[in-house]
Parts: sequence; C-alpha cells; structure tokens
Amino acid sequence: MHSHPHPVSYLSLALAVAIAFVFTCRAQEVASLDLTRVAVRDSLRRPKATSPVTGGYSGAEQTSPCLDSTQEIGALRASLVSLDRTHYQLGDEPRFEVTVENAGSTPVRIPFSPHLADLQPENPAQKFAYSKLQVTLWIAASKQWSTSSGGGVVLYGADDHANTMLTLNPGEWVRVIGKGHLSLDEDLVKLSESGQPADYVYVKSSLYRQETLITTTLSATASREACLAQTQGQSVPIRLIIP
Repeated sequence: MHSHPHPVSYLSLALAVAIAFVFTCRAQEVASLDLTRVAVRDSLRRPKATSPVTGGYSGAEQTSPCLDSTQEIGALRASLVSLDRTHYQLGDEPRFEVTVENAGSTPVRIPFSPHLADLQPENPAQKFAYSKLQVTLWIAASKQWSTSSGGGVVLYGADDHANTMLTLNPGEWVRVIGKGHLSLDEDLVKLSESGQPADYVYVKSSLYRQETLITTTLSATASREACLAQTQGQSVPIRLIIP
C-alpha cells in the first residue's frame, strides 16, 4: 500500500517557498553613489544686501536629538564594507565604501543627493526645509575608546525636489563611496601612544529634518534628529600610525 502526501503539505511547502522568494527579492541594493567622482554643490546663496555689510558673516545651528525611543519611525543598519588601505596616518583621507540598510519592518525615506544648493529656493531669503542623512566614520580601539572623528559624507533631499529622496523598504539598502579624514584629539593621541592604539573603524548613520534661513549676514539652521533604531554592521580593522 502506498501513502499519498496530503495536499495541505504541498500547500504549506509552496507557501514557505513563496515567502522565502519574496524576502530574497526584497533584500537588495536599490541605489549607489560614488561621491569621489562628484563635484558637490553645497554653497548656499545669500540675499543681496541693501547696504554695505560690516562685521562679516556668521552662522548657527541648533540640533534637537531623539530622546524618546518610543517615537522610532524605523531602523537602519550602517556597515563599513571596505577601506582603500589597512595602514593610515593621522590626517589621511581614506576612501571608504558603506551600505545603509533598512533593518526594520517599515519603509524609511532617506535623502540621496549630495547637492544641498539644489534645494535652496530661487529667493535665497526664503526659509527652506529638507532632510539630511549623515554617515560618519568612527575610529575605535577595541572596547577601550571610540570617536566620531574619521570624517564622512552627508546627503540631502526634499520631497518637492525630484530624484533627491528614496524609500528603503525592509531589507533594501543603498551603497555610498566617499572620503573621510582621520583625526584624533590630544587626549586620544596620548591614549594611542600609551598602549591603546586605534585598531578598527566602523560607521554610523543619522537622519535629520532641517530648516535653514539665510540673511545677508547670518545663516541659521534648526535640526531635528529622526528617531531610528540603529544597529552596527560590519567594521574594518586598521593600523593608525601616530607621526
């Protein structure tokens, strides 16, 4: 006597395969940007002065961090894919490649243009709003210390400017290539020289909503950090030489 598989078993298997296929297809790279090949347009225009300007120009920025994790709108994972070398000196500008991935279960909108100046209104005296994605290299020494002084890149976008924003669905990521700048303050230099040298680099990403107002003598930016769950992805080992 031969037993026959129950139709429900076939249905369950087919459903499992379909779900796996959907998640595999959704986990993909959706955009890439090589900022080492881009001439960035980030100089903002000022309104014309109606009288001679004295005292020069000044700027101010106020940032409000996310203080309430219950207000999280999603999750991002930033990974340092590669560096152009393994040995560096302070002041070097490493070429790096990173990915920023939606590690949550809801879509996340991110800016994806390096050109802040393209978002400024025709009238430079008009206040304008935009999003900013900041990707920063962190220099670290095992679990002893870390600092966000490795440089990084910044991307901008606004929903009313075509091709400057994109939606990351769960499992999707973007790839960015840029240049950093390795520096340490005096205290960390002393720690490095006393047996706690930097030995790896990792990356963090932060998302902000900003508004900027420019006058003939002043620029002011109000920045509000978006609440996102952050997970650290891949890091890269290095040797940082103190001259």
